[in-house]
Amino acid sequence: VTKTQVCQYFWQLCTLRNHFWHRRDFQGRFAAIRVFAAGAAAPDGETFAGWSRATSRLFSSGQSMRLDLRTDIVVQARWLERHNPHYLLTFPSNLHGLIEYFEHANVRLPALSEVIMVGEIVSPELRADCLRVLGVPLTDTYSSEEFGYLALQCPDHAHYHVQSENVLVEVLDDDGRPCVPGAVGRLVVSSLHNFAMPLIRYEIGDLAEVGGPCACGRGLPVLKRIIGRVRNLVRLPTGERRLPIVGYRGFRDIAPIRQYQFIQRTLEQIEVRLAVERPLTGDEEARLRVHIQQSLDYPFLIVFVYMPTIPRTKAGKFEEFMCAIPG
Repeated sequence: VTKTQVCQYFWQLCTLRNHFWHRRDFQGRFAAIRVFAAGAAAPDGETFAGWSRATSRLFSSGQSMRLDLRTDIVVQARWLERHNPHYLLTFPSNLHGLIEYFEHANVRLPALSEVIMVGEIVSPELRADCLRVLGVPLTDTYSSEEFGYLALQCPDHAHYHVQSENVLVEVLDDDGRPCVPGAVGRLVVSSLHNFAMPLIRYEIGDLAEVGGPCACGRGLPVLKRIIGRVRNLVRLPTGERRLPIVGYRGFRDIAPIRQYQFIQRTLEQIEVRLAVERPLTGDEEARLRVHIQQSLDYPFLIVFVYMPTIPRTKAGKFEEFMCAIPG
């Protein structure tokens, strides 16, 4: 997508709005772990005098640090311990690995006051784990490469406010009609400022639940939940599609699993990719198979595929469940 400087201007405005909404202290240390160029490589990453271009043009801000997301989780955690940031920005799947490390090591980051999510879907379980293990709240943002910011989490609630000054967001049902509050539909987005390459009613591929008016009084449209991409829904032989709940909390109770990913190959078969600390026993595989089938509420044929590590996309994202059935 070709963009203009005006698009970048609105990106910076939404960035500042996000900081102000959540009352962040610009003098704090801000750490970001996401996909960066080689300069942000382990073990030291990169350090800058201010947070970003958006903040530096208007405010004096504290140090910012960044580290490439492809760095080993243990190295990431020790990097965070050294820098002890006030704010951490990363992907949900990466935060999951960090939480596991800090819980096992019984370590917290003393200065940390908030974790900011980008790039992937945030589950209620991750919010709870972040508060339980790190002792701080989790704040989510919803954006895309095509449009920039689409919605920001309300500072008073867990739902999201559409950034209507930047984009027009519609949530449509299967017949193309606007969804009412409480209904789930596909997101269709129109750019309001990209005059170089306008995108009009562009189907972004995500699903969301519409929310009602927010008590915070901001007046912006509400998305109650960002559910994920259409390709992340499980398909049943009946033709039904639904959000897969795979029950990851029980995985570590069964076997020493470091990473996992589900690929639905056919209507009856799911490939389960695993990165493990040691080879699993036959009993562990059997228990894991039953656990997955019960979580998905269907007796899929489960095929285990073992990998040293499960790769991310070029953008650094990680999809827990993908439906690879054509069409």
